[in-house]
Amino acid sequence: MRRAPHIILFLLAAFLVTQAAFSLQWPIAHDEAPLFYEAFLMQSEGRIPYRDIFDFQMPGSYIAYYLLGMFSGFGPFRIRILDLLILAALIVITFQAMRRFGKTPALAAGILFGLKYLQDGPSLSLQREYLLLVFIALSLLIGMRDSLTPKHRFSLGILFGLSAVIKPHAALGLLPFLLFDIADIRQRLNMSLPKAAWTSILPAAIGFAIPISLVSAWLALNNALTPFLTIALNYWPLYSQINGQMEVTPTAERISFLLNQVWRLGGSGLWLIPAALGIYLNRNRQTYLLASLALCYAIYPAFSGQFFPYHYIPFIYIIILLASLTFSLSPSTFSLQIFALILIVFLIRPSTTFMRQIQGHPIATSTDRAEGIANFLEKNIVEGETVQPLDWTGGTLLAMLETHTPIATSYVFDFYFYHHVSNPYIQSLRMDFVHQLTTASPRYIIEVTSIDKPWVSGEDTTRDFPELRAFLMENYSVTIEKDDYIIYELDGSQ
Repeated sequence: MRRAPHIILFLLAAFLVTQAAFSLQWPIAHDEAPLFYEAFLMQSEGRIPYRDIFDFQMPGSYIAYYLLGMFSGFGPFRIRILDLLILAALIVITFQAMRRFGKTPALAAGILFGLKYLQDGPSLSLQREYLLLVFIALSLLIGMRDSLTPKHRFSLGILFGLSAVIKPHAALGLLPFLLFDIADIRQRLNMSLPKAAWTSILPAAIGFAIPISLVSAWLALNNALTPFLTIALNYWPLYSQINGQMEVTPTAERISFLLNQVWRLGGSGLWLIPAALGIYLNRNRQTYLLASLALCYAIYPAFSGQFFPYHYIPFIYIIILLASLTFSLSPSTFSLQIFALILIVFLIRPSTTFMRQIQGHPIATSTDRAEGIANFLEKNIVEGETVQPLDWTGGTLLAMLETHTPIATSYVFDFYFYHHVSNPYIQSLRMDFVHQLTTASPRYIIEVTSIDKPWVSGEDTTRDFPELRAFLMENYSVTIEKDDYIIYELDGSQ
């Protein structure tokens, strides 16, 4: 029985390797398609985000996907190879960071996180939270020690600065490191609180400012800083009112909605049980630091206000690290360890995609229609012609990525036009979109109409765009009409 943890770890490792091998067949899915397509536009046409591509993501997201696209050539198999390499790097870094708790908990941390990563299937692979997790894992490797030097603080600042240019609220994780460091400086060097805070915060702040400054300079040099700030000031406040059900939350209900959702922890609350046992079995400074990080990243989704599954990725990562501490070998707490191990095994489930694969079924994704659209584009688009998608994650952008089809306007998505429609900024976006369409006159316009299209509902939303409909009726005819998408062709273009 004493070897049970090692046997369980061996079986879980085998399970991880098996799922990883099957994941090489996963297609590009969900948010990957638009992000990779935008990266393709950056590479093939030299487009710059915000200036030539209207989107609300942080600059670091574009840079990360640009690099992924450059190394993969946007091929699905090579993207999956890169995906597994990133996962392998995370596992190795996590193992090294957790070795201070012993080799067995360190192995458990890497294996359990790898299984959780694959459990979410292709729809969450390469999400931005997974990419910034590399920096969080490195921060644990550097910062989870008894005392920090100025070099460590500077490095932590850089890592969380890199995280922040992908998702600004990821910088929350820097706070526990600084607070623990300030407390250590006061006790070890007998400094006053202001001096200890200055000693800790200054090098971290300098490091944090470096990635922010470099990205800002890149935007400024490409005349994209002002468009970025315009989007941040005008569109971000509107988007933040859309919740995880793609509904606009009224301002009066905002606080109660956030409080109601925060405590749910994205459905991952059961992980708190083995995590609490891990804290109980390892009551030391590093464990309490991990617990503080878990608290920060439990709050993290509230800053977006949407509580999508990927927003909980940093929280789940830290909670898994705490849960892995139950693998610490201690005869006096063996019964508690067995209970925790049973619960962990229950929580680690294969993805539905993996289950379909081993049953011999096709991999079902919301972008299956992309194949039909891609076949149409390959047969009909000639060099120099452009296409305009009226879609988001419904498959059109994946088809355009696969066929290397250029876009007609700077608007990659269309959902911006259907929420907060009385707001002057949204009205200006609508006018600009129709103007760009009129100027570009793309050969084809592809509109996804399926029920899984993520329409925004609630106060001040609509599904009508009269100016767009008038433009289509005047200049385009339906050339293909399916149950879930329509392809319009420019009149007289044949």
